[in-house]
Amino acid sequence: MADQVTPHNKDLSASNVVLERRSWNYAYLGEDQKCRHHHVDRKQECIIVTRTRADRDDSGAVPVFRLQGPVLHTEDIDLASNGAGGDDVRRWIEFIGSKVCGDEDGWKSRPVSVADQLQNVFKDEL
Repeated sequence: MADQVTPHNKDLSASNVVLERRSWNYAYLGEDQKCRHHHVDRKQECIIVTRTRADRDDSGAVPVFRLQGPVLHTEDIDLASNGAGGDDVRRWIEFIGSKVCGDEDGWKSRPVSVADQLQNVFKDEL
C-alpha cells in the first residue's frame, strides 16, 4: 500500500502527498543552499526535489517516508541491480555540490553515513 503513490501521479491527494515509500525504497540526499531537499525514489528510479524533508512514520515494522508537494524537479536515474546508489546518484550529488547555486557550494547540509562517521573516529584516534 505504501508504495502506490508516485511522484508522476498527476491526481494528487488533498494532503498533497507526492511520494510515500518504505525505507528500502527511499533515500535522502540533503538540502541545497536554496533550501531545496533532494530525495531518491528507488522504486521509480528518480531523484525528486521538494521544498521540504520527508515525514517519517515509525508506527509500523518498517519506517515509511512521505513527501509533501509541490515537486520542484525530477531526474531519472539508473540504479545498481541491488537498488544501491549507482553512478547517476553520485553525479547528482557532485552536480549540486559544484557551485550551481552561485558563489557558495551547492549543498547546505547532507546526511552523514555511518561509514563516514567511523572514518572520522579512526582519524581522530590515530
